[in-house]
Amino acid sequence: MKVSVLIPTYNRSYIIGDAIESALNQSYRNSEILVIDDGSSDETRRIVEAFGQKVCYLQHGRNRGCSAAYNTGISAATGELVAFLDSDDVWQSDYLQRQVTFFSRHPEADVVFSDAEIRGLTTIPSLIKLMNAFRKLLAARAKADEYVFSSREMYLCLLEEVPVKPSACVVRKELFQRAGLFDETWPSGTDWDLFLRFSRSACFGYINRPLVVQRRTRDATHQKFREQDKLFLLNVLNLEKNKLHNDPEALSAVNRGITLHYNSLAWTYLEKDEWAKALSVYWRGFRQTLHPILLRKLGSSLVRMAFRGVTGAYVWESRDTSAAEYLMKTGELPGSRVNGGPLVGESEANVAGASGEAMGNSDAPAAARITYRSRWRGHRG
Repeated sequence: MKVSVLIPTYNRSYIIGDAIESALNQSYRNSEILVIDDGSSDETRRIVEAFGQKVCYLQHGRNRGCSAAYNTGISAATGELVAFLDSDDVWQSDYLQRQVTFFSRHPEADVVFSDAEIRGLTTIPSLIKLMNAFRKLLAARAKADEYVFSSREMYLCLLEEVPVKPSACVVRKELFQRAGLFDETWPSGTDWDLFLRFSRSACFGYINRPLVVQRRTRDATHQKFREQDKLFLLNVLNLEKNKLHNDPEALSAVNRGITLHYNSLAWTYLEKDEWAKALSVYWRGFRQTLHPILLRKLGSSLVRMAFRGVTGAYVWESRDTSAAEYLMKTGELPGSRVNGGPLVGESEANVAGASGEAMGNSDAPAAARITYRSRWRGHRG
């Protein structure tokens, strides 16, 4: 089976060579590599063209977004299988071989994905171990290296979280005819939307090995467009929720997903000191889901807002050091200190000294949404 490798990029001349090299160094050779330059103004073109005829270079005349770049690549792809590779990520040398072999063994599979290692300020060996709903799916099966999940199983999971990363995913090209392409109207979050559409009809395969290295960079799309990312996904999940009145299992799953996105969106506003927006988000989220955590966080934020003139510090802690490191790495929590037990961080801030617990930022997978305790330790200025 021929594999079309799609590498979208925008002003990534400093790192794209690594992604291309990892695609060229695959043990599976029946492939084509398409780099889609989304209007870069740096040295991207020169670096890509230095690889010669080994790589097909496609260019947008202006920056149209990652989704548009992926769609351009899908339209140009000539392979039976389409593999995504973000320009800041790299594959293990046997990645494509393992994926193609899986498709051969399991012809019912339309999408195959693997685990991924995350590298940034710290390294997390397994993204999947930070998941919640997907880990429950794995726990319900006998331990194995490969799994096949029905469309229903993955649909319920994707209503709540996304264990599939584009760089760790290969898709039968014919699936795009059934499910459509990436949504180009939003700058971020569109991969989750696409995988959710896939899950309405597609069977998913999973390789329980970290065959991909996902590198966290400051110019990552989900970092640059955090607010738009959450607004888009809330719209997607709310539209999905409207179809689920007669499906209580799916309704429960989508409410958990909506809760986490409202929590994350409010966190984003609090970081920018936009308290009114954050409070409104917590309230809207509670009205839609009736999840008590959002009401509790609304109350906690009101108290913190009342004490904004008090100089203090918040302290968070977690027994799951990999989860805490994930949040620090993505900039969600500051500082770190490991004393043989909990990983603890502190940050000076104008916050209230209200005690209580609250979920961390839901940009991270479920296990990384660590609990923090806020303790006032300062004095009035």
